[in-house]
Amino acid sequence: MTRKFQSSNEDKLELLFRKQLELTRKMRNVNNKMSSIYKKKEVFRGYRVFMLSTALIHEAIELQRETNWKWWKHDSIASLENCQQELIDIWHFVIQLSIELKLDPSGLVEKYTVKHDRNVQRQKEGY
Repeated sequence: MTRKFQSSNEDKLELLFRKQLELTRKMRNVNNKMSSIYKKKEVFRGYRVFMLSTALIHEAIELQRETNWKWWKHDSIASLENCQQELIDIWHFVIQLSIELKLDPSGLVEKYTVKHDRNVQRQKEGY
């Protein structure tokens, strides 16, 4: 199912960040596991980054499990729909981590562009 989003001057990345903020901020009064890590003091410095990056890693593993990565077993067909859903789960945590690390859509694009340009230069230099 494809949904069309209408937003005046909001770009798609801004839309995703706004929706993620709504999920964690507006739903703090309900039993929301995502916002629960914000309801208590960090157990150690970097606790939230640790928790979110751990969740991100495990979502990536769930995506990997959807593929035919066990070459020693019989082939199976990966479900595109399941893979897409796992990727969306990854995006939730990437966006939440971005928010936690004080990166808004503009800052994220800026830092991505700098790193991308650096990676291109590394490739040209035989990195």
